[in-house]
Amino acid sequence: MKIETLVARFSGRCVYCGKHVNTGERGPHPDAPSRDHFIPLSRGGSRGAKNTVLACHSCNQAKGNMDPRLILFTWLWLSPDSFHAALERIDGHFSAPNRPLH
Repeated sequence: MKIETLVARFSGRCVYCGKHVNTGERGPHPDAPSRDHFIPLSRGGSRGAKNTVLACHSCNQAKGNMDPRLILFTWLWLSPDSFHAALERIDGHFSAPNRPLH
C-alpha cells in the first residue's frame, strides 16, 4: 500500500502517538511517514490493507515486532485517555485475531 494512501486513510496521523507525520520527510527522520503491519508478520499478521497502518518512523522503530495487544494494554495501564485516543485513531480499519498472547 502506498504511503499516500495510508496518509489519507489515517488523516496523516501516526496510529500510535497521534502526531501528524511529515510527508516531506523520508527515511530515518523521526516524523517521516512509514508503513507498519499492526500485527507483525512475525506474529502471524497479514500483508493486507486491513493490517497496514500509518506510523511515524520513530513509533514504527520503537514498536518493532511487538504484539500490539501488549502495547494497548500498556497504554491503558499508563493512561486511559491515550488508550481511548488510540482506539479512535484505529477506527475499526482492522481487527486483531482471536489468539492468546504468548
